[in-house]
Amino acid sequence: MLTCDEKWIMYCNKKRTYHWLASSDPVPMTPKPSIHQHKVLLCVWRTTAGIVHYELLPSGQTITAEIYSARLDRVLVALHQKQAALANRKGVVFHQDNARPHTAKITRETLARLQWEILPHPSYSPDLALSDYHLFLALDNHMRNRQFRNREDLENEFIQFFSYQTQDFYKNGIYQFVLRWEKVILAEGDYFSE
Repeated sequence: MLTCDEKWIMYCNKKRTYHWLASSDPVPMTPKPSIHQHKVLLCVWRTTAGIVHYELLPSGQTITAEIYSARLDRVLVALHQKQAALANRKGVVFHQDNARPHTAKITRETLARLQWEILPHPSYSPDLALSDYHLFLALDNHMRNRQFRNREDLENEFIQFFSYQTQDFYKNGIYQFVLRWEKVILAEGDYFSE
């Protein structure tokens, strides 16, 4: 199973901290982060074996259907190079969320050409956004309170983070997805609590 997602990555990852204070203690002053921080968009494709392909888009650029479709062709090449045994078995089962670039006509045409089996993503299902509750949560924790001077430093940090993770880390993320998917099926589309 191949999955993908995107996430904005900030060059400055200072997080506001919580404090336990007595009612008489002064509240420490913490500046709010700027809403216009320097950031890049990280696009990640992965399987149970690990990261297949990732890219940092140029600063200020966001994902469009054309950009996303072009990346899918790169992912196919990377998939065959890194994980030929997985790619040749029964084909690719692909999961993506319902973001506009993922559901655009050009993307659907690219996926049809690639002949990947598409695993549908129910509308309004953030609990099934695999990267949000697994990979990006771990990445956020890793990046907490770190600052990067330039894109090269940021990219080196990603390389280190991705290589540090074990294959079990990636397997567990996909298996958590299967368990969450089963809960959605059992709930027959209704909301459920964890």
